[in-house]
Amino acid sequence: MKNPLHTFQIAICGLDLLHQTRLRLASSMLLAERIDVVLQPWQGQPIDLLVVGEDQLSPATPLAQAHAQGIPTLMIARRIATGAAGQLPHGASVRDINRQLSALLLAVAEARHEQSTPPLLLQLTRNAPRTQDFHLLRRGAMTLVVDSGRRSIALAKAATLAGVVMQLDHSSWSTQALDASTFAHEQSYRLPQRCSFEALHFCIARYRPELLPAHDPQVPLQLRQWPDLCADDVPDSWLLAIACLHARPWPAHALAGACQIPHDVVQSLFSAAHACGLAMNREHPMTHPQRERSSIDSRFLSWVARRFGLTLFNRVTP
Repeated sequence: MKNPLHTFQIAICGLDLLHQTRLRLASSMLLAERIDVVLQPWQGQPIDLLVVGEDQLSPATPLAQAHAQGIPTLMIARRIATGAAGQLPHGASVRDINRQLSALLLAVAEARHEQSTPPLLLQLTRNAPRTQDFHLLRRGAMTLVVDSGRRSIALAKAATLAGVVMQLDHSSWSTQALDASTFAHEQSYRLPQRCSFEALHFCIARYRPELLPAHDPQVPLQLRQWPDLCADDVPDSWLLAIACLHARPWPAHALAGACQIPHDVVQSLFSAAHACGLAMNREHPMTHPQRERSSIDSRFLSWVARRFGLTLFNRVTP
């Protein structure tokens, strides 16, 4: 199972036992949306959302404190008649609470994303120009070298790309710029493994898709070329989708249905393609492959389909 995209801290103030129980159930349902919630009592600490009930003797006080700190709130009280944004009536169902939590926390996630700085490695690799620059990155025992000229990352023998991806957003990475002569003469920088920038971004799409910028899934996308991937970091179920994107443009919803993979996986593939510069946006997806390329594409896609037991051409028409 993938790790949740987002983890949120929610504090509770003045909720009776019934509503606390419903809040916990509503929070657990958010795992289906890859949202993980940690509930705790309100003590004025930094949190992502405050849920206030009318059992609090003076609900205005915690609400005022939360608003002063810029913390979103959800109020559950008898005096509330309808479920407007941030408000629910007393006796609200688990589903009602779940919907409010989902809307409020997704807004928090969007604000986080707008304010966040991309991880250091992504800043050096995302759509980077081809130059003879090298950057040495270190975090603890992990060392890697970014080679802009070859658009690749050099790793130590024992390192894995997945291991690097899981540590991408730690703040303790250090960087050192290297010129070509220094890199050429210092043997300790000549790390044995090579992974392309494309492999890095598709690996992120698998393990940490929240680190990739989101793109409009309604805009059809086609790959400029087949991505240079590391086989260990690409699930077999992705190969048909990548082959389809290599052959012609697809909108996300049509590709998800044709390849029978979750829509969020397709969105992650789209984000990876954009991030590594392989994406070609198309305003109007082609309904049929071009005739002059059909025999080549058909043979290749048929091979992929047979490899995974799929009846390709009964399913891949958007």
